[in-house]
Amino acid sequence: MENVVEINKDVNIVAYYFRQGVKKLRCFPKKMEYDGKSVVFTEQGLRHPTRQGQRMIHVFDMTDGNADYRLEFDAEQLTWKLVYIADKVFGPMDEQYTAANLTTAAT
Repeated sequence: MENVVEINKDVNIVAYYFRQGVKKLRCFPKKMEYDGKSVVFTEQGLRHPTRQGQRMIHVFDMTDGNADYRLEFDAEQLTWKLVYIADKVFGPMDEQYTAANLTTAAT
């Protein structure tokens, strides 16, 4: 990943939940709404739980085939955060990929 754009903002996620065992539910993000743009994930990379103080945070690395995304799910607050977007052509210096151009291209 050459260009990484740090976002650190709350996002809306459509997720699938699967029961594993008697009490455990596993979730996987499927779609994200961010800045007026809809992103459908095609593959999942790494997924790992971590702790931030007393909170359990689940970190997901996802891709839509064009860009890579790191998401965090706060299991206590039930909120999702987009940590960063990374791609070879998605970068802060490339005006073609600014948020304004992405939202107009998505429609």
